[in-house]
Amino acid sequence: MRKLVVILAVVALVFGLVGASSAYAQGKKGGAKAPKAKEAKPAKAAKAAKPGKFSGTISSVSDSSLSVTTGSGATKKDETFVLNAQTKKEGNLQNGGKATVQYKIDGGNKVATSVKASPPKAAKAAKAPKAAKPKAAKEKKK
Repeated sequence: MRKLVVILAVVALVFGLVGASSAYAQGKKGGAKAPKAKEAKPAKAAKAAKPGKFSGTISSVSDSSLSVTTGSGATKKDETFVLNAQTKKEGNLQNGGKATVQYKIDGGNKVATSVKASPPKAAKAAKAPKAAKPKAAKEKKK
């Protein structure tokens, strides 16, 4: 019974300290006064479209979009860009080719402003195995 009384006293003490510190914190901020409304700063309509740059391998291409992949495995990153009439295209956009995309963000979309592409590298021809050199017959000494 004595332990129960001690435990209840400790619990009451803890709650008392928590309540007091809470009241103190509110009193320090102005007590029951209504908090001042922060002056609203004029909202920026949209952050200035900061141009970006992305380079990698073309994974898909259409008239209106371009997907470029860089890295592999855990570091693989795939980005999709909107292509429009203002997009300057240099080179032939083909799957597997390399591309460097300059873009801006417009309405949450990455819009390509220019794309420089190079065709995919031709697959290396498999090296033909070296022809076996005929072994010179060793003459036996008699």
